[in-house]
Amino acid sequence: MNLLSRFPFALRLERKVRWLIFAGVFAVALAFAAYTQHAWEDYYITYRVSKNLATGHGLVYTVGERVQAFTSPLNVLIPAALSLLTGNRSDELVLWLFRLVSCALLAGAAVLLFDTARKNFSSRMPAVLLVGMFGLDGKIVDFSINGQEVAFMMFFLALALHALTVRSGWTVWKLGLAGAGLMWTRPDGFIYLGAVGLGFLLFNAGRPIGQSRLGLLKILLGAGVLTVVLYLPWFLWAWHYYGSPIPHTIIAKRLLRNATSGPTRSLLLNLLTSPIGTLRPFAGNTFLPAYYGLGGWPWAVTLYGRGLACVCVFYWCLPFARPQARAVSFAFMLGHLYLSLAVRNPFPWYVPSCAILGIFVLAHIAQHGLDLAFSLKDKDDRNFHRLLTGIHVLAAMVLSATLFLMLCSAYQLRIQQREIEEGLRKQIGLWLRQHAAAPTDTVFLEPLGYIGYFSQLKMLDFPGLSAPEVVAAEKRLRSTSLAKIILELRPDWLVLRPGEEDRIQQAAPLVLTELYSAVKTFDVSDRISAYHWLPGRGYLAYDEKYSVFKRNPSQAADQSRH
Repeated sequence: MNLLSRFPFALRLERKVRWLIFAGVFAVALAFAAYTQHAWEDYYITYRVSKNLATGHGLVYTVGERVQAFTSPLNVLIPAALSLLTGNRSDELVLWLFRLVSCALLAGAAVLLFDTARKNFSSRMPAVLLVGMFGLDGKIVDFSINGQEVAFMMFFLALALHALTVRSGWTVWKLGLAGAGLMWTRPDGFIYLGAVGLGFLLFNAGRPIGQSRLGLLKILLGAGVLTVVLYLPWFLWAWHYYGSPIPHTIIAKRLLRNATSGPTRSLLLNLLTSPIGTLRPFAGNTFLPAYYGLGGWPWAVTLYGRGLACVCVFYWCLPFARPQARAVSFAFMLGHLYLSLAVRNPFPWYVPSCAILGIFVLAHIAQHGLDLAFSLKDKDDRNFHRLLTGIHVLAAMVLSATLFLMLCSAYQLRIQQREIEEGLRKQIGLWLRQHAAAPTDTVFLEPLGYIGYFSQLKMLDFPGLSAPEVVAAEKRLRSTSLAKIILELRPDWLVLRPGEEDRIQQAAPLVLTELYSAVKTFDVSDRISAYHWLPGRGYLAYDEKYSVFKRNPSQAADQSRH
C-alpha cells in the first residue's frame, strides 16, 4: 500500500528531475554563448550558403557556382530557414535563434543520457557524473553554441545510446531516427553509429534489447534500412544539384590529407599498434580544451586529459568490465582511429562525437567501482568505506576539473571572439569589400569564414573548400605548396599569416615582391599581449596578425592579355 501510494510521487519527482536537467544544461549553454559571444569561423562559411538560399540564389557559396561548400545539411538548412522566417533582416538574430535550437538539443541529449543512466545504474553518483561531465564539457558546449552542428550530433548519439540500453517497443525506430539524424548532421555519422553497434554486438551488450546477438543484429539491420530511407532524399537531391553526393569540402580535405599523409608503412604501423596509436593525435585531445597544442595550458591539464582518454580507450580490454561500457569504449577507440586515419590535424569540432562516448564509459567505470565497493560491505567494512569515499572524491575531482576547464575556455573564447574574430578577421573582410575593384575579385587565403562572408568576394581558399579551382590546381601541380598554387591561379588578393608568408618566400621569393605588394597589415598582437592571464594564449597568437597583398598592376594587365 505504501509502495503504491509513493509510486505517483516517484513519477512526479522523476519528471521534475528531467526538467531540471533540461533547464540546467540549457542555461549553462546559453550562459556560455552570452558570455563568450563565440561564433566559429566555419559557421560563416556555411552561413554564406544559407543566406544565398534564403535570398533566392540557391544553395551555393558563390552565386552561379554549384559547389557544396558545406558538410552538414542540417547546419545549412536550419539557418537558411531561420533567415527566411526573419525576413533576412539580421544575421545576428539568425545566429541567436540557431543557438537556442542547439541549446535545446543539447539539453535534450542530457535528458536522454540521464534516462539511460537511471535505467542502467544502481547509484545516483554515476548518473550525476554522466550528465555533469556532458553538460560542462567545454568543447561540447562551445561547438553547440558557436554555429557548428555538434548539438545535433550529441542529440542523435544520445538517442542511439538510449535505444541500445533502454528497453522499448520503439527500439528500431529510435535507432533508425538516430542514424538518419547523424547522417543529416554529418555524412560520416554512420561511422560512430556503426562503431557503437559493432561494440554492442561484439560484447553482447545488447542482450536486454535484442535477447541475443542475432536479435540485436536484426534490430541494427532494420534501423539501417530506416536510416537509408530517411537520408536517401538528401543524397539523391545533392547528387542531382551538385553533380556528386559527396560534399566538396570532403573532396578538398581528402586531397590535402592524401598529399600530406605518411607512407603506407606508417599507416599500417598505426593500425597494428591500435589502440595505442589512437591516442595520437585525436584521443588525447578528448577532454582537453580546443587547440590546447598551440600552447598556453599547464602541463597538468595535458596529463589530466590524456589520462582520462587512456582509461576510455583501454577499458574494453578488461574481461570483467561492464558489457555496455566495453561496447562503448570499443566504439570510442574505433571513432578515434577513424579520425586519426581520415583527418591529419586534430580539429576540435570532430572530437565531441567521441567525447560523449568517453563520458558514458567514465560513468560506467564509476558504477563499476561502486559495485566493487558494495561487494565488500559487511565483509570488509573498513575498505568498503575507503573505496566508497575514494570513488566519490575522484568523481568530484573530475567534475570540478571539467567545470574549471570550461570556465577557462569561456574566458579564452570571449577574448578570441572580441580580438580575433570581430577585431581582426571581420575587419579584413569589410576592408576587402570596400577596396575590391569588383565583386568578382579573387582572394587567396586559408581562414575562409569571416573574411569570405564579410567581403562577399570570390574566394580561392586553401585547401579549396569553396573553390574547385584550388582543388584542380593541386591535382595539376601534384602539390599543396601555397606558392605554386598562387602562381597557378594568380588571385587578385592574398591574405596571409606571417608563417604562410615565410613558406611562400622560401618556395618562391619573387611572389611577394614582384607579383604582389603588401598593402595592409592587420595586427592585434599588442592587444593580445596586454592580457596578463590568458589560458591557451597560443591559439590567439596564431591568428593575431595578417597581411593583405594586392597583385601588381603590371601582373594584372599581363594576365588580362592572356
